[in-house]
Amino acid sequence: MEKDTRNTSFFLECTRYFASLRRKGRNDTGFEDEFFYTVPAMTGIK
Repeated sequence: MEKDTRNTSFFLECTRYFASLRRKGRNDTGFEDEFFYTVPAMTGIK
């Protein structure tokens, strides 16, 4: 259960990070690509 909580927390923090960047007109495409293509497969978050 703890792993699920950490995965969800990490996912939410990253989502907030990307939203913050978009509001500023910026991006972090390297991390965003890694996040959206690799992290969900590793963590089971869809």
